[in-house]
Amino acid sequence: MGKIVILDDSVSSKIAAGEVIERPVSVVKELVENSIDAGSKHINIEIEKGGKKLIKVSDDGEGISKDDVKPAFERHATSKIHKLDDIFNIKTLGFRGEALPSIACVSNIVVLTKTSEELTGTRCEIRGGTIEKFEEAPARNGCCIEVSNLFYNTPARLKFLGSEAQEIFHITDLITRLSIGNPHISFRLVSDGKEILYTSGNGDYNEAIARIYGKDVAKQIIQIQKSFSSGNIYGFISTPQYNRGNRTGETFFVNRRLIKDKGLSYALERAYKTLLPVSRFPIAIVMIDIDSSQIDVNVHPAKLEIKFQKENEVHKALFEAVLHSLKSNTLIPVEKFYRDSEEPDRTEKNNPQVLEQQTTLIIEEDKGSKINNLLKSVYSPSTHDIISKKPFVCEAAHNQYFENRVENQHVDTRGRFTVNKIIGQLFNTYIIAEGEREFYLIDQHAAHERILFEKYSNKFNQKPASQELIQPYALKISVQDMTFVEEYSQDIKNMGFDISIFGKDTVLIRSVPYFFDKVVKPETLGEVLDNFRGEEYIVLHPREKFIASMACHTAIKAGDVLNFVQMNDLINQLKDLENPFTCPHGRPTTISMTQYELDKKFKRIV
Repeated sequence: MGKIVILDDSVSSKIAAGEVIERPVSVVKELVENSIDAGSKHINIEIEKGGKKLIKVSDDGEGISKDDVKPAFERHATSKIHKLDDIFNIKTLGFRGEALPSIACVSNIVVLTKTSEELTGTRCEIRGGTIEKFEEAPARNGCCIEVSNLFYNTPARLKFLGSEAQEIFHITDLITRLSIGNPHISFRLVSDGKEILYTSGNGDYNEAIARIYGKDVAKQIIQIQKSFSSGNIYGFISTPQYNRGNRTGETFFVNRRLIKDKGLSYALERAYKTLLPVSRFPIAIVMIDIDSSQIDVNVHPAKLEIKFQKENEVHKALFEAVLHSLKSNTLIPVEKFYRDSEEPDRTEKNNPQVLEQQTTLIIEEDKGSKINNLLKSVYSPSTHDIISKKPFVCEAAHNQYFENRVENQHVDTRGRFTVNKIIGQLFNTYIIAEGEREFYLIDQHAAHERILFEKYSNKFNQKPASQELIQPYALKISVQDMTFVEEYSQDIKNMGFDISIFGKDTVLIRSVPYFFDKVVKPETLGEVLDNFRGEEYIVLHPREKFIASMACHTAIKAGDVLNFVQMNDLINQLKDLENPFTCPHGRPTTISMTQYELDKKFKRIV
């Protein structure tokens, strides 16, 4: 008897569903895209328990006729295409006839729909892909689909879902992007009875951007526009002053379809070359309208990838559009400072109307003092004062640090490496040190980042001292980041931040951790939240991600000038760490080369 068998429909349908429906956000995406295709002006999304318990999408689109409700949940049934040639000229977001039957196969569904031509609506109940009820029911024009108990009959898939907060984050991120790309549609997202996002649908891109990214970002957005042989590129990009630590601010639409495309990201970022710091990325909303015959959207089950017939032309057009807009706009940042006479009245600090105008009095210290404070936050030698009022300059052979022997400070990291002498600093980024028969290159930022990460981790359960701000600082954050703040608010407070949520997109910061820098900028929390979603932290637990990002933003930076005492202190802090050789996201802190290897490089040894 042969080993190959034909799977029955119940098994094959669940396998097919697994390709289309990976998690709750997959359901939301398919249903919302159907609503957009139906010409809806208002789309309402309600979820419970991160979408695991309930996903409800209702719209005021054209609806589904009574005769089409049952076929809509049959595999390969669609109104979007009718013949093979249609696949190469798709103008809608959906087209395969896979989404609704795939969702129905792994959940319970209730559909209530009505078209404008019908006098009454249709209600249909489906459980595990089987229709259990089909009846007439009163309904408004449009469609409402409730999906409950997702993956109830596929426990293996359910087990691998993230926490409720993670699923809410994914759904919020999706609706955020769709709302920006479709400003003519009003979106409303509600999670467990709480409204997370709302857009008016008045067609104003600037208003949509302001609601998502905040008014400050919206004011610094510039337009792009470029035509090419088979289409047109338009959209909005941020000035270099507004950037992020990852690519989550980049959003691309092709013929209104939300996509991911590394080539488009590269073209966008190449236009910002020399304008952004290393590992910083712009905010961009890019729309590409192109002849549908020039693209292939049938590439990936999630429909997030497409192929351009002339991709080089599209990438070149985007690059030129962004570059032209950047060159045409004033990119000089305007810094605003409060004079003493301009400081807001402290009696008004609890008035919501002035919260956005309030700021923290920040006193600038010289660079050397700042670095010393960073180092002292972990290690404070009692034998000498390492505070330097001026950058250290080694000018003479008789300088006490020129020989830079480490006296009474012999560095031995549990036998793993030994430093006898510090040679100096290379490119204001790397510390060169000599061992017994090898030399070391130590990345000062990565090393300090690892030091701070272990310190913060050790103290995480012991709330550090906080420094109260002169005035509460109103930090504007994205609706996606707000989901993280809500879940981990207690952990954030345990780190030394005194915060409270004020509205849908504002966090009030009243105090900051004392073990950061002596003078701290409260907006550091915003940078941490921004970087929290970076791919470099993906292997860490959410708490560890937060601590790692904190360490990254408060560590000594590449480009900071260190004197020999500061370099010595940094190496000493590294010596007793459990893992001194990598930073929290895996980059090496130290590389070495033996004298033997060096002699071979110079052909002293054959």
